[in-house]
Amino acid sequence: MLPEYGRLQCELAGHAVELLRIGVLDMRPAVLPERFEQALAIVTDYAAARASAADRQLVAELAARRPAVVTWCERLASGPGVPSLDHNDLHARNILGDPARPRFYDWGDAVLAHPFASMLVLEQAMGLEDAQLRRLRAAYLEPFRGLGSPAELLDTLRLACRVGRIARALTWARAVHFGWPSEVPDAWARAPLDTMAELLHAEP
Repeated sequence: MLPEYGRLQCELAGHAVELLRIGVLDMRPAVLPERFEQALAIVTDYAAARASAADRQLVAELAARRPAVVTWCERLASGPGVPSLDHNDLHARNILGDPARPRFYDWGDAVLAHPFASMLVLEQAMGLEDAQLRRLRAAYLEPFRGLGSPAELLDTLRLACRVGRIARALTWARAVHFGWPSEVPDAWARAPLDTMAELLHAEP
């Protein structure tokens, strides 16, 4: 199913203006440093409200990563791949039908981003062994093989998934901070901070 999804992204890559016009959120690499600041402000407010020293320290570490985030985004913008539609919540339960003719649904979190960021949620949700993960990545990257060497594409995929956490954090923030009642369980209320904290990890 993943090559079909990749081909869908390739077809949509030239339609950024139309996607933005119909309301798809802009998470392209060039915009992500600004989105990082938005997400950082949200998690800063959350940490301050909780009065947790550990959370405030986590936010301080994230703020110190600003230069690195800018560098990652610049690298991603200059690497293989053109911004396209990123489902932003792609996993097995959001795919229906015959593997030869899959239907992808639940696009409510979709953003305009580097296409490879789509693998972030899928890889987290599947819990695969390394060999399985390599096959999954290779299947997804098949439609993009003309954009660079396998090593270049894999490096770009890792980078896209890393900075893709910014878009995921903002998705969580829209759900738990702006759209839900005040009695949201803390495990979910802190999801934007936990997702941003993954930026501190060396490897997605």
